[in-house]
Amino acid sequence: MSTDIPSLTEPSEADVRRLAERLHLDLSDEAVADFRDAVANGLSSFKTVAERGDPYATEPPADREPGERVRDPVAWVEREGRVPDPERPGGEDPYNAWITRCRVQGADDGPLEGLTVGIKDNAAVAGVEMTCGSAVVAGYVPDRDATVVTRLLEAGATVVGKTNMDDMAFTGNGHSGAFGPTLNPHDETRLAGGSSGGSAIAVATGEVDLALGADQGGSVRVPAAWTGVVGHKPTHGLVPYTGLVGIENTIDHAGPIAPDVETAARALDAMAGRDPADPRQPVTVPDPDCAANLDGYHSDISVAVVEEGFTRPEADDRVNERVRAALDALADAGATVESVSLPVHADATDFYSAALAEGTLAAVKGEGVGHNWKGRYDVDWVDHFGTARRERGDLFPPSVVYTLLLGAYAREQFQSKYYATAMNLRRETTAAYDALLGEYDLLAMPTTPQLPHEYVPEQTRREFLADAWGSLANTAPFNATGHPALSVPVAPVDGLPVGLMLVGRQFADATVLDAGAAVESLGLAADGAAGEGDR
Repeated sequence: MSTDIPSLTEPSEADVRRLAERLHLDLSDEAVADFRDAVANGLSSFKTVAERGDPYATEPPADREPGERVRDPVAWVEREGRVPDPERPGGEDPYNAWITRCRVQGADDGPLEGLTVGIKDNAAVAGVEMTCGSAVVAGYVPDRDATVVTRLLEAGATVVGKTNMDDMAFTGNGHSGAFGPTLNPHDETRLAGGSSGGSAIAVATGEVDLALGADQGGSVRVPAAWTGVVGHKPTHGLVPYTGLVGIENTIDHAGPIAPDVETAARALDAMAGRDPADPRQPVTVPDPDCAANLDGYHSDISVAVVEEGFTRPEADDRVNERVRAALDALADAGATVESVSLPVHADATDFYSAALAEGTLAAVKGEGVGHNWKGRYDVDWVDHFGTARRERGDLFPPSVVYTLLLGAYAREQFQSKYYATAMNLRRETTAAYDALLGEYDLLAMPTTPQLPHEYVPEQTRREFLADAWGSLANTAPFNATGHPALSVPVAPVDGLPVGLMLVGRQFADATVLDAGAAVESLGLAADGAAGEGDR
């Protein structure tokens, strides 16, 4: 097919204003100008997609046969109310880890008996407000729990609160939450990463034994890397997403954040499994049995070090050095560690970005759920979200507004041609990773190529957008492909945590976690506890 984009025309300010009105967004003249430039820059992802071309033009999509299941509401909520933004330093929540405190007692026995868990505030806990970190949708109280929340409770864990997050999960740095930024417990002048920053903080400071995160572009792994804990994005479909607010159902993942690999594995075992109400899952979901398979044998591991993961424009050489040192140590311990080149990884984030823009637009116009799938529809959420975005859509952060405008402009200009092409290129990318994983057990690279960003309270709109997504350069491709990916801490840089990302075959989550345990056993990240101030 042609590699030209015949109508790669930058939007005018009139285009942006018109599209914003259709999306119930009232923008100032200054905002219109800023978003016009941002959308024009964002079209570069579509150029990459067009240049690559459609590799699967005649291949039909796979069919799914999702079922249905209804969950009963969870009882025993002891409401304490939303935690106010504290004065820093000090206060009862110095890093803004929490939005709402509550207590939902788990079962008397089970594999997670006695453990406390924080729940990211885009996951439903019956009877407890779910804000998604956003002033737009705050006030929604679900009447049933997310499937994963019920499973954690049934396994014996006790929910102790809803954790802070980026507004609608739409940035990767921890800056945008309507209830305050998530600050880094290793250095409170920096951010904890997003969008599951509150969950990572609560684990890093020891306030909970584990936490639930959600990951659409790196939102479990990036905050885990920046706070020095373990974060696992499972294989897409291994863990049901029913009852969580998503961004786009082909990239929605829920996963554990924990102080160590063993706890993450136990949590994953409790959460995984078939839920017929979630069409994101295949008909048959394997039992991962991760905790029982942790042995951490270094000599059994073969690792492909993907060089394109170290050469991103956003890369910090100090991060690369720590990750390479960890991989050298793993090789010294007996693992097979080899450098490889996989050029498609350099373009994979553009494929993801082009597909995400229109996918997000469709989900929002579908009143937060979308259309044309057989999963359980949360009617109350649809009603709440649809009303809220019309009444308070102006309160969405720049990251959400930009994504909606880019998706709307691309859809209008290209009639979804390059959305479809990007989705097909995702399949080609998946096949390329699969081919490499046919030769090696794991792929390795930095979780995020950057150190934790500094917190800048008064950013301009343009600065905010420039700072929003650089941390996701390595993580986002594996949301698109669905491969399991783990961030495990390695040696820090001047007291700031660094994460190594390990990626495995589809549904080989046990292998990925076992390799993480092998890295963990090397003791590279031994750096003292978080929450002790500047280092």
